[in-house]
Amino acid sequence: MPPVGKLKEKGAGLLAGAFFTSAAQASKILVGFCILKLIALYLGADGLGKLGHFMSLVSIAVLLAGGGLGHGVIKYVAEFKDSKFKLYRLFSTSVFYASGASLLVLVALFSFAEKISILVFGEPRFYWVILCLAIAQVAFAFNILFSGFFNGLGKLNVNAVVQVVSNILALPLIWFLISSYQMPGAAIAMLAIFVMPLIVSLFFVKSMPLFRMIKWRKFDVGIGKGFARFGLMLLVSAVMFPVVEIVIRESLITQVGYSEAGIWQGSIKLSSAYIGFFSVFLASYYMPLISATREKKAITLQVVKFMLLVMGGFIIGGSVLYFGRHFFIPLLLSSEFNELENYIIFQLVGDFFKVSAYVIGFVAVAKAATKLYILSEIVQALLFVGLTFSLGKSIGGIYGVMYSYMVAYIIFFVMCVIGFVCWARR
Repeated sequence: MPPVGKLKEKGAGLLAGAFFTSAAQASKILVGFCILKLIALYLGADGLGKLGHFMSLVSIAVLLAGGGLGHGVIKYVAEFKDSKFKLYRLFSTSVFYASGASLLVLVALFSFAEKISILVFGEPRFYWVILCLAIAQVAFAFNILFSGFFNGLGKLNVNAVVQVVSNILALPLIWFLISSYQMPGAAIAMLAIFVMPLIVSLFFVKSMPLFRMIKWRKFDVGIGKGFARFGLMLLVSAVMFPVVEIVIRESLITQVGYSEAGIWQGSIKLSSAYIGFFSVFLASYYMPLISATREKKAITLQVVKFMLLVMGGFIIGGSVLYFGRHFFIPLLLSSEFNELENYIIFQLVGDFFKVSAYVIGFVAVAKAATKLYILSEIVQALLFVGLTFSLGKSIGGIYGVMYSYMVAYIIFFVMCVIGFVCWARR
């Protein structure tokens, strides 16, 4: 048996890790709510509706940053953490992979800036915002890379400080941009919250050996191919749900106008904020654990344990939000969004089954089961769109969309459970 001192030290380390990760995510969510509140105050539900497409585009850019290497870095750092040589090779490969992918996206966005502006904003004059996004996505990529390595090298406190400090510094800038420049200011503010962490990270990177790890001869083709598999998985994720949002939002705008679409956008942003807690928790603690586990029986036990944990946590948090909705919705958004109080239950139930399905989905990510992961993303998208344009249309408006979302994720969760049980028994 290990000495009591070592057990205490390990327990303290886990608690410290949980604290630092929670602090970083809490500050990120707080800034997300602040930007949402400022947009709601200065631009209203109508303005939030008009910015919805750009929010979806930024979501795509963040997920695809650096070729979607985020989950790949977490997986490989977890596997190579005991080998300095492999970590050096991993960092070199990560930098070159991220640089190449970011350059391709930069060229694409610069080439089609006006056309994308018309698609996103309805007019070409905001092409310069797309150019800013093209430059910002390079920062997104290296922010993800540094964050992954800070965590992998046991620098959880550094990662938390970077997130908290960058979010504090971003707040006055966000307020200035939105209050002074309205729509374009809000668009740039959304980019600022993802760029700022890179600037803060550079102060810490100077004192670490990360950049001395970069050598071309240490580029690992095998790891590069692994990143490409994760990139393909995230490409599908990045495209599927934001595109689904755009299609459904466009339908809502046609049916009931920008204001109603803005209220739905508000519900999406609230949802993404609390789902972010569960995603970070599963990616930081659960996925590395599954990645290092080989036996199906052990994986099944972990899936059951984490699913019960996630379900319990969501029920507590979701209940607080639902029963306090008359307080939280005007506080986090504005009184223009009070209509959301009538429909938030459908969003919460849908999200409950969505995050529960994530527990199974992360098994596919941890094991780099590319085809299975892509299939699950396509099924989610088709379920939501199909139900929205059939069941949702018959109900009408936001009510129809949110009811369809709930039904779609109940069905998807049942499919995931059946699929996992079949895999575990095989």
